[in-house]
Parts: sequence; structure tokens; C-alpha cells
Amino acid sequence: MKKIKAAVVAIAAIAGMTVAVAPAQAASNCTAGGGGIYICDYGVKDHALPGGEKEQFLVGTDYAVWTRWTINKQWTGWVSLGMPDPLGKARGASSINVTDEQVQGNFRTGIYLRNSNGALVGKIRPGLGQGWWAWDFPNCC
Repeated sequence: MKKIKAAVVAIAAIAGMTVAVAPAQAASNCTAGGGGIYICDYGVKDHALPGGEKEQFLVGTDYAVWTRWTINKQWTGWVSLGMPDPLGKARGASSINVTDEQVQGNFRTGIYLRNSNGALVGKIRPGLGQGWWAWDFPNCC
């Protein structure tokens, strides 16, 4: 009887390890320009800025949202926009929605996505060259 219990416990432990390891094995990493490493399945989101400049967003291997942009057609390094724990991790760049609007003469950009909890979260940059506001739960999109 003890041998049967031990075998059942061993099989359950191995099955549990297999389930825990499978998601990590399924995610493969890709390299973006500038040395950015991201989860391949999520891709890279391109975004056009005024004056012909560009911006990109991706989900890094830490599941945070990262961005880079061009200045005089030269790419900056990657900068983390983070994803605070209470809001959950980013689900994927394929779910990032980027919006632009003119607000009091400023080119305002918003990014919105579903986090790992399934909630819609967003982050706003009130104008070019300005910092991003904190992640929040928007009443839009």
C-alpha cells in the first residue's frame, strides 16, 4: 500500500512539474532592433509620430511593455513602460491599441491593452517629449 501511495505521489508531482514547465517552453524569444528581446508570439507594434519619426512597442520577456522611438531618424534605446503588479502583466503587443489626438496643441498618445487579469489598462503621454502617466483603468476604448 505504501508503494502505491508513493507511486501516486510521484506521478502527481511529475505531472504538476510538466504542467508548470509547459508555458515557459512554449514562449520563444525574438530580438528586435536595438537589442530588444521580446516574446515572439506578441510581435512588435509600430506607431508613426509627427514629422516622420517612429515609435515601437513590444512586450519584453519580463512581460512589461517596452518602447523606443526615433529622434532625427535614429533609434533610441528601449525604455520600459512597466506594468505594475496590481494591474497584471501585459498580455501581448498584438493586443496593444495606440491612439493619437490633438489636445490643446499637444500630440497626445494613449496605449491600451488587456493585462493578464483580462482588464483593460492604459497609459497616456500628454505630449511629445513628455513622460508617460501611470497605468490606469480607462473609461474608454
